[in-house]
Amino acid sequence: MVLEQEIPRFAAWIGPAVLAFLLTAGIVILAIGLIAWLVQAAVAGPLEAGDRVYRGVLTGLADLRATSPGRVWALARLSIQEAVRRNVLLVLAVFAVVILFAGWFLDPTNVDPGRLYLGFMLGATNLLVCTVTLILAVFSLPADIKSKAIQTVTTKPVRTAEIVLGRFLGFALVGTGLLAVMGLAGWAFVVRSVDHTHELPPGAVEEVRDEEGNVTGFEGRTSPGRGHRHFIVLDAEGQGVAETFHGHRHRITPRGSAADRRYDVGSPEGILEARRPLRGRLRFLDREGRPAEKGISVGAEWAYRQYIEGGTGAAAVWTFAGLSEEAFPDGLPLEMTIRVFRTYKGTITEGIHGTIQLRNPVNQLRSEAFPIVAREFTIDEFWIPRKLGTVLADGTVREADLFSDFVADGRVEVWLQCLEPAQYYGVAQADFYLRAGDGSFAANYFKGCLGAWFAMLIVTALGVMFSTFLSAPVALVAALSVLLIGQFREFIARLFTSQVTGDATIAPGGGPIESLYRIVTQTSITLELDPTPAVQVMKLADTVLLAPMRVLAGLFPSLATLGTSDFVAGGFDIPGDLLAAHALETLAYVAAFCIAGAFCLRAREVAS
Repeated sequence: MVLEQEIPRFAAWIGPAVLAFLLTAGIVILAIGLIAWLVQAAVAGPLEAGDRVYRGVLTGLADLRATSPGRVWALARLSIQEAVRRNVLLVLAVFAVVILFAGWFLDPTNVDPGRLYLGFMLGATNLLVCTVTLILAVFSLPADIKSKAIQTVTTKPVRTAEIVLGRFLGFALVGTGLLAVMGLAGWAFVVRSVDHTHELPPGAVEEVRDEEGNVTGFEGRTSPGRGHRHFIVLDAEGQGVAETFHGHRHRITPRGSAADRRYDVGSPEGILEARRPLRGRLRFLDREGRPAEKGISVGAEWAYRQYIEGGTGAAAVWTFAGLSEEAFPDGLPLEMTIRVFRTYKGTITEGIHGTIQLRNPVNQLRSEAFPIVAREFTIDEFWIPRKLGTVLADGTVREADLFSDFVADGRVEVWLQCLEPAQYYGVAQADFYLRAGDGSFAANYFKGCLGAWFAMLIVTALGVMFSTFLSAPVALVAALSVLLIGQFREFIARLFTSQVTGDATIAPGGGPIESLYRIVTQTSITLELDPTPAVQVMKLADTVLLAPMRVLAGLFPSLATLGTSDFVAGGFDIPGDLLAAHALETLAYVAAFCIAGAFCLRAREVAS
């Protein structure tokens, strides 16, 4: 799973986040107040404009304080009834059609079927729910204003803030109901789609004997299923687990006597999981074995992974902290994802050989090297036993204990090296982790649906806000534009950081002017430009342009960062700290949009 930034603890995140929100809110309020004063000053003069803005703010705040929950709920029920009259439930029929056709077009022989089905289902659910609630939000209030139906409401003791909150609450409840139905149907579809088994007839299993002719185990291959087969290695009693393939494995259970033995192949394991990883800190060594700031770039435009050269002293070193015998009494379950970059093809069906080694971070005592074979697009599992060999200074090997000899103050280093010359391993910090436990997949799927629910709330509030002062088509375009800009919020932030620090690996290609220059001159974004005076001026101009873009981009919600479907599809448990941060961010955006909508609707004076 791609994890470009470490997930902070909620307690560490909340303080700076609240300060940034208050600062941004203050700047936005001052900017809007200044714009309102300038507009009124052009009509009534500067003194009268100040008085109007002042009285408008006071009456608006009084309107918010006097909001009645009863009237808000009554208006929310009207919004729900309106949504039902507009046949919003037809979207469930559309979702059913999507599920039916998904069974035809999604490839069950995919190398990672869990990620395929979960990514598609969560993405389709999120898209349909957000689309329905956005259309309801942007078309409802303008239609009432156009038909004069809004005047029937405003002539009663109902405040503008209650109208906005009632619309938002009603449409949000409709979206929540739709999301609940789609989420349950999607969960059932995914579980049913990935479930399969294989057969293991007696003729497919061969005995494995030792030098004395005693049966020590069995080997064989399962029957084909979903476009793949599993190699199996069983013990002398006929029990074992099929080799992991396409991201899953099967447990083999024998039945019957030894003369007439049959085998039951269980359901797939490892597809629908919620792993809880313990991640470490990554550092690199260069080809001479000296500390390096980063690994080698192989020319990839996306610099998420760095590479180490094979057949040299280059290494990627992860330092894991917080280890204890109570948490890992039998050893360390290491899981890893390694990318391979080949400078020559070799035997393309085979992986690239390398080693894993443990080292004590204090005295540098090292274990014997464990051989591995890296294959693309798979999560490899490696068990580090409690008892393992250690290499002494004279080259001899003795038995050592994992926690007594290699773990110091709860820390241990895991070294990865590539053995084959002119071949490269590509890794990122999140690619190596210790499996600290497992959560419930059903609960994790529910948490993934919470990400879609947060996005739906923001989209609904945004649509209601724009509908208070724009016509329906214009409000729809404005909402989509804000959401589109928000999708690039993280990229603009990285681009600005890259310009300020001068580190082109953060966001290759430079700012707007530099990008245009590279397009015209057909210069690759991975190549550094010569530091001529013209290039320096161009970079300075990009920094000046990106500064206001960075500030404005921070105002727009990013639905991509709220989405947690990658965690669910990748088989990782969604951290509670991340959900809490997303919930608070959603609450901040919803509150801001609803308050802004109430002021905008009051400014229109719909009752006059």
